[in-house]
Amino acid sequence: MIIGIGCDIVEHSITEQLKWESDFDLLRRIFSQKELELYQINKTIKFLAGRFAVKEAVLKCLGTGMQDGISLIDISVTQKQTSKPELILTNEVKKISDELGINLWHISITHSTTSSLAVVIAEQFGG
Repeated sequence: MIIGIGCDIVEHSITEQLKWESDFDLLRRIFSQKELELYQINKTIKFLAGRFAVKEAVLKCLGTGMQDGISLIDISVTQKQTSKPELILTNEVKKISDELGINLWHISITHSTTSSLAVVIAEQFGG
């Protein structure tokens, strides 16, 4: 059963204006250590924008948006060896997800020359 669907788009020009690529203090407040390690390999604004779009889409699935107790680093988008994105939730975000009975996440990230888009589906599978 689908619990939630979230979609978000991030324009690359905004992330460039906010100097994401050079403001490492900001990056550490938004992205998990694993995401930052992957960024060191990919080193593109598209990578950061796509990961941020997933985080926003996850919050839409959960129906919370940004609220007290939620940290964006508690939503981590890693990848399997197949390059398929994989979601790892921790702390308050994990707690909310568990309370909703979500046990399966589907993630799609795409990029154009000007923006990155993510679609996320939260599902309660089985049991």
